[in-house]
Amino acid sequence: MREALILDLDGTVLTVNSFRHWAMWLVHSRFRHLGAAKRGLVTLSAIRALAQRRLGFISHETLKWRLQRTWQAACAGDGGASEQEFAVSLLPYLRPELSGLLAAAADGRIDAVLATAAAGDYAYAFGRLLGFSHILATPRHREVGEPSNLGVCKRDAVIDFIFSQGWQDRALILFTDHCDDLPLIRICPTVFWFGSEEERRALSLILPGTALYAGFPGDLQKQSA
Repeated sequence: MREALILDLDGTVLTVNSFRHWAMWLVHSRFRHLGAAKRGLVTLSAIRALAQRRLGFISHETLKWRLQRTWQAACAGDGGASEQEFAVSLLPYLRPELSGLLAAAADGRIDAVLATAAAGDYAYAFGRLLGFSHILATPRHREVGEPSNLGVCKRDAVIDFIFSQGWQDRALILFTDHCDDLPLIRICPTVFWFGSEEERRALSLILPGTALYAGFPGDLQKQSA
């Protein structure tokens, strides 16, 4: 029986947080199809939302929702060009030690799903660019207050996907860097960890039955806590 691999995006497949790059793309309004006046409105909208977040007036979730709305308005009518251009801009930040695994996923030699809290406004395009057939991300269109693909919601989305593929009897192997994925970590017997060693050690104490490897591939020997 083949394993099923679950890969996080930010800090795992990518060595950076794509959200910050996406926010700056909006601030600089890199939309070739828009005139100067409309680009200026995009910049103002993004800066306003980011400033309100910095001042604590809105949550990170509200910020993401507002940036999604700004992005969608800016991209309207461009035939997906901006989405593709931003996706390509993330390629230099791919984690080099995962290149072979990503190639195997793209070729269908392994079964893998990209599962991320990143906005589907660019995460779907980036996942397809890497060759992923299966991508779970924060929906493009959601109501105010509707959660991102994060934490328990991400775990549940992965479980629903696994059952829809008939993979429920497979061993799940997770690649992640963040404790936000704890609900998902709990259901995966093997985890390749790209976060801090301090966090990995803390996780090993509360999840003694989970194989928590530091990075990938290394010597693939479980690190002692």
